[in-house]
Amino acid sequence: MKRIGVLGGTFDPIHYGHLWFAEYAREKFQLGKVFFIPNKLPPHREIPEATSKQRYEMVMLAILNNPYFEVLPIELERKGFSYTVDTLRDLSSLFHNTEIYLLLGQDAFKYFLTWKDPFDILKLSKIVVGNRGENYFSEEINRLVEKFEDRIFFLEFPYFPISAREIRDRIKKGLSIKYLVPELVESYIIKNRIYVKEEK
Repeated sequence: MKRIGVLGGTFDPIHYGHLWFAEYAREKFQLGKVFFIPNKLPPHREIPEATSKQRYEMVMLAILNNPYFEVLPIELERKGFSYTVDTLRDLSSLFHNTEIYLLLGQDAFKYFLTWKDPFDILKLSKIVVGNRGENYFSEEINRLVEKFEDRIFFLEFPYFPISAREIRDRIKKGLSIKYLVPELVESYIIKNRIYVKEEK
C-alpha cells in the first residue's frame, strides 16, 4: 500500500525545521510523498502575518528541489477555519488505497484532543509526532497514546530549535535569518518586505 505524509501549518514562514522534520519522517516511514498544506485560518494559532499567497509561494520555493515534496492549496481554497479532519477527508477521497501519515510537532500534539473530531483524524490517518524538545503530556493524551499505540508514533530526530515566531522577530529587528530558511525563501521575504516593521 502506498504511503503519503501530510504536514500542515501556517508556514509563516516555512523554515529548515519544517523541512528537516518532513524529510526525516519521509525516510523513516518510507513515504512516497509529503504534502505541505498551508492553513488559511488556523483555529489554534494566531492569524498569520504573511498573506495566504505569500505563504503558499514561500513553501513552493522551499521545496523546489525535493521531488518527494509537494504543496497543496486545499485549505487556502476552503472557506472558514482550516480543520485537519476536513483536509484528511478530502485527501482520503483523492488517494485511494493509500495510508496517510499526519506529521505533527509535539507542541501541536499536546492539544490534539481539543481539535475538531480527533478520533476521526485517527481513523483517517496515522500520526507521527516529532520531538520538539517537550516531553510532558496530559493524562488524557498519555491514555490516548496507550489506546492507539498502533496509530500514534513518536519520532526522535535531531531537532532544529527554530521557530517561525523567532524568525519574524529577527526580521522586525533587522537581524539576519540566513541559515534559518532556504535562500530562495530569504530572498522572497526581503524582496516583498514581509514581516518588516513599518516605520511610523
